Amino acid sequence: HTAYRRQRQMCIRDRSNPSLKSTQRLHVMDAYRARGHRNNNLWLIYSPKMNTDWLLPSDRQLVHWIHFLEINPEVKSFDLHPENIISHDQKEARGTQLDAIVELTNGKTEWHEVKSTEKDLAEARPQLLAQSSAAAKQGVSYRVFSDNELMPHVQSACRWLKAIAFAAAIRDQHQTPTLIALISRLRDQSDGTVGELLSDLIDYDESVVMGLLVRYALQSHISLDLTKKPFGRSTRWSWNQRARYVES
Repeated sequence: HTAYRRQRQMCIRDRSNPSLKSTQRLHVMDAYRARGHRNNNLWLIYSPKMNTDWLLPSDRQLVHWIHFLEINPEVKSFDLHPENIISHDQKEARGTQLDAIVELTNGKTEWHEVKSTEKDLAEARPQLLAQSSAAAKQGVSYRVFSDNELMPHVQSACRWLKAIAFAAAIRDQHQTPTLIALISRLRDQSDGTVGELLSDLIDYDESVVMGLLVRYALQSHISLDLTKKPFGRSTRWSWNQRARYVES
């Protein structure tokens, strides 16, 4: 009982005077509750694309974030902890939280909801109908991701985790001299391997070069081929044609 009172007092203090640490604690609690009765993993992730930390309450949401948001060149920005939206089902109005609100490069908006099994989809049908109705009223696309959409991308998402870690290691660092040298080498070539770039840039820190390369890829300037192997020296890169045109 004493521990419960202390926890409750801590939560009350956090709500009355939210600091960075207290906000993070609340996000942890929200993510923990979002797992429901399942023993899902909690993932503390860093998004180089958004330069933001988030907590994800399941492996499915991890795969969704990596494949459909972080490495998707059609996605300009996204929010994984959006404010509640007001939706209506057949009986009442309710506040509900989406798993992601996504801004695309073409200026359109998507609302994303991640579910797992057909049983979950059936149980959440009133929520999904209400969210779909709210999306239609606001003129945005509404997408529900189940295992059918997520499972084919699990291996690729795991390979990208290593690549994203290199970008996370240079978080908030401009590394301007190394970046200039890297872009110069990229412009001189149309494609190649990471190892070839590292050999050409031997005077620069290898991990920094790799972090900048991943950051450049997540900005959709180049593509990294992680279809068969994790990120490393043998990874092939190539210019995105549209990005190469803009750069030249």
